[in-house]
Amino acid sequence: MEQRLVCDTVKDLLPMYIDHMTSEASNESIEGHIENCQGCRDALEQMRRPVSVDAAPEVKEFRKFLKKSKMSLLYWMAGAAALIAVVACFIVNLAVDQRLSWFYIVGVGIVTAYLPVYVWIAASKHRFIKALAVLSVCTVLVVGTVQIVLYYLMGIGEMWFWETGLPITMLWLAIVWAGVAFYECFHMNALICLAVIAFLAVPGNYLTKCLTGDYQGIDIGWIADGLGNGLAAALLLWAGIAVQIRKRKKKDGE
Repeated sequence: MEQRLVCDTVKDLLPMYIDHMTSEASNESIEGHIENCQGCRDALEQMRRPVSVDAAPEVKEFRKFLKKSKMSLLYWMAGAAALIAVVACFIVNLAVDQRLSWFYIVGVGIVTAYLPVYVWIAASKHRFIKALAVLSVCTVLVVGTVQIVLYYLMGIGEMWFWETGLPITMLWLAIVWAGVAFYECFHMNALICLAVIAFLAVPGNYLTKCLTGDYQGIDIGWIADGLGNGLAAALLLWAGIAVQIRKRKKKDGE
């Protein structure tokens, strides 16, 4: 009479049984035991299920650590590059002019390029909004720094910051933020957001010309700019709506 295997022995042999490494006699004994043992049958089914390596907690933690390390390395490298550029401009400005002047403009420009990227990498939520907010503030600082350096340090031009520089900067920042607000409020895609910005650029160009004193009535150039922005807005809107419809159909199909 065939000797019946105990559960512990069967479970030890199951990995080799699955890999077809056991003999015919062992297979018969294992299969005979599994037919009458629910516990060993469940163990066999569990072993035959595919194991997802990505789902393992250790793998997830390790990948999270790697991602964080790469991000940290990236913004440290970007910070080092920005610092080197600032120091180089500082030395060159002093060597050429024997005083600091345009160095301030370049320095603020480098900071403006670096800070939004840093915020984008370091932020865990709402990265785009936070990075755009930092970029907006830095843009105003750049315009103000250019005014201070040109007028007070280099004696070039007139005081234009309060009359034209700041209003124009705030106007175009408002246009960009209007597109972003539309995106956030109505949960549309980026193409529709860009369409809103392109459409608002039409009155934006008009107001810019009024602020700078260049507007002298409706002319061919102003009409061409308006038609160009309107056409760009229409194309972006069409593409954005098409993407929205495709996503909705795909979601309904699932």
